[in-house]
Amino acid sequence: MTERASAAVAWEALSPTWRVAVGEAWASWVAGSAAVGAALVDDLGVIVATGRNRMMERSPSRLSGTLMAHAEMDLLSQVPFGTKLGGALYSTFEPCLMCAATILLYELPEVHYAAADPVFDGLHDWIGTHPFTADRVPRRVHLGGPIGAFCLVLHLSWLAVNAPPETVIDAHRRLAPQHLDCATGVARSHRLRPLADDGAPVIDALDELWPDLVALST
Repeated sequence: MTERASAAVAWEALSPTWRVAVGEAWASWVAGSAAVGAALVDDLGVIVATGRNRMMERSPSRLSGTLMAHAEMDLLSQVPFGTKLGGALYSTFEPCLMCAATILLYELPEVHYAAADPVFDGLHDWIGTHPFTADRVPRRVHLGGPIGAFCLVLHLSWLAVNAPPETVIDAHRRLAPQHLDCATGVARSHRLRPLADDGAPVIDALDELWPDLVALST
C-alpha cells in the first residue's frame, strides 16, 4: 500500500462526523483562521450542527472576528436556550478553558477531540473538582493517530505565522516538539497554500502531509 493510498484509506475509515469536523478545520485554515473544526451529533449519531474557528473572518456568525469565535463556541451558539443535548461534540483540537466551560454549561455527555492541547494540559481534571461542575464533566475520547497529527499540525501552522503568546509556543515545544517543527516547516514553505488557493478538499491537504503525519504518530 502506498503512502498516498494510505491517506485515502485512513480518511474513508473515519466516521462521517469526524470527516465533517476535519473538513471544517481545513475550511477555517483556508479562510485564514485557526484551523479548528467541530461537529455536534444527537443521541442517534445524527449531525445537528457544525462549526469552525472564525476569529479572522467576517461572516454571518455574530462571533466572527472575535476572540470568542472558537469552533466549539461557533457550534454551540447555534443551539437554542433550553435544548437538552444528549449526543456528543467532536472537535479537531482539545477544547480550551472558554470552550470547556461552555460545554459544561450545556451539559454535553461526551466530547471527542482529535489532538490534545498542551496549553490546557490537566484543565479538564481540575475543572471537575468544583461542586458545580463535578457531575457535568463529559466523557472524553481522544482520536490521535495520523488524523490527530494532521489536526494539530494544521492548527500549529496557523499559530506559526500569527505570533501567539510565547507561553503557547513553549507548551507545544515542551509536549509536542516534533509536531511544532513540522508545522513550522509547513508554514514557512507555504506547502498547503497552493491547495487552498485552488479550492482543494481536505483530503488533498491530508494527502500532501501524509508521510510526515505517519512519522509523527509512530
